[in-house]
Amino acid sequence: MKQRRIICFVICSSLLFTSGCWDRKELNDRAVWLATGWDASDKDKVQISGQMVIPSGMPSESNGGGSSTKGYLTVSATGQNVRDAVQNMQTKLSRQAFFGQRRIAFWGEEFAKRGIKNELDASMRDPNVSLRFDAFVVKGGTALEMLNLTHPLEKIPAGAALKELEQFGGRAGTSFVNFLVAANSEGMHPTLPAIEIGPFQNKEDSGQGDSSNTSFQLAGAAIFDDNLKLRGFLNMDENRVLLWIMGVLKKQTIAVPIKDGNASLLLTKMGSKIVPKISKDHPIKFTVILTGQGALFENNSNLDLVQTKNVEFLQHALEKQAKKQVLQTIKKVQEEYGLDIFGFGEAIHKKDPSNWKSLKKNWDETFSKADVSVKVHLTIERIGLTGPSLLYEESEIKK
Repeated sequence: MKQRRIICFVICSSLLFTSGCWDRKELNDRAVWLATGWDASDKDKVQISGQMVIPSGMPSESNGGGSSTKGYLTVSATGQNVRDAVQNMQTKLSRQAFFGQRRIAFWGEEFAKRGIKNELDASMRDPNVSLRFDAFVVKGGTALEMLNLTHPLEKIPAGAALKELEQFGGRAGTSFVNFLVAANSEGMHPTLPAIEIGPFQNKEDSGQGDSSNTSFQLAGAAIFDDNLKLRGFLNMDENRVLLWIMGVLKKQTIAVPIKDGNASLLLTKMGSKIVPKISKDHPIKFTVILTGQGALFENNSNLDLVQTKNVEFLQHALEKQAKKQVLQTIKKVQEEYGLDIFGFGEAIHKKDPSNWKSLKKNWDETFSKADVSVKVHLTIERIGLTGPSLLYEESEIKK
């Protein structure tokens, strides 16, 4: 009997230390936040916009996978900072805003130009918010405009931007984390993907050139300085070069003109390396070594690619084309922005920390004068089903 009493006492006592779900929030009490927008407002205030799920508008098996109502709601409010704006926005919502599922953020161009250093703390301090989301700068527009757009292929429009980034082969899922890492680095300036609003679809497809024709597309990369203020943009080709040098580009198609035709190589295995060379009597030199392997997807020429010499000729032409694009991009960044967005400073920091201590203070100026050379090594692994194009006569084919 005494043993039973002891067991009952232990069990009852343990209940005092067992936590329950007394503070849980039901899903029906939450407004699930999928995308956020930051815009500049009057008197240094910030306008926060949110795109949230409307559960009744989402597709389900009962309605055959579709729905006639919108699957999202866009709400906006202004405040002194992010939390103040969200508090003001909460007065328009019947459910508590929940940021745990947010995957996308948009920053209006004017907001980014004003500087974002004092606006991002809420995104990092809240334990319920994941840092693994993608951030975009809306080139020539606002985040609210972006969140108000519809998309013909996606139920949640903001999700289309994320899928476009994934198809591009860049830093999908890690763009904000990479931004934070670069922002806290002494040898590299941060960049973000840029997106642009415009009538990118044909008027014939939409019936007329009205607002229903407005859409969005990736527009390259946005460049930020030490104070996290937007300084300018790179176009899509230049953005691919940037990501290749950074070592995060997963795929790319390189097209090259050859004689009376052209060819395209799809690279799917890509690598990069930055090799610095420091001399006291000469400007710092860098060698950028880029590698890639892939398959030939188009050959609009008379080259018979069964012949090894023709494959080598095409590889050389593709390497020359890629090298030209890379050098042009690096030169543009050096001359127009003078900001190291590639990670050349980081390469010195890793290889020669002692020299980096004396270089880091005026690194941007040093970077803009650095001598950069590029080496590109490409390998055509597959040439497809045929050697020469089937559209050429036997007498026209170059063996």
